[in-house]
Amino acid sequence: MATITDFEEWLDNLDDDSKDIEEINNLYDSITGKTQMGVFTCDENNGKLFIKSDCSEQTLMLASEKAIKTFLDKLDIEYGGDFGTVALYYDFVRNMRKDD
Repeated sequence: MATITDFEEWLDNLDDDSKDIEEINNLYDSITGKTQMGVFTCDENNGKLFIKSDCSEQTLMLASEKAIKTFLDKLDIEYGGDFGTVALYYDFVRNMRKDD
């Protein structure tokens, strides 16, 4: 399993189901909690965060707190929709699904 630091490449290699807002929210929570959520697992080693997914052959390494913040900001920008954050957009989608 290859380890990379390129956010864009790692996200591009996830399958489409992993890019659903529920899974992106799991990714966000996995990173902030440094734990396993959904298909994502985060492990910390020597100050570096390693993110693995059941849906990718690659492991993303975030080498510093700055890299972690930058990646979380990227997730908010790309997947937060008009709400600006992954969490707010996920809450909206989840509540809309309840109403169906």
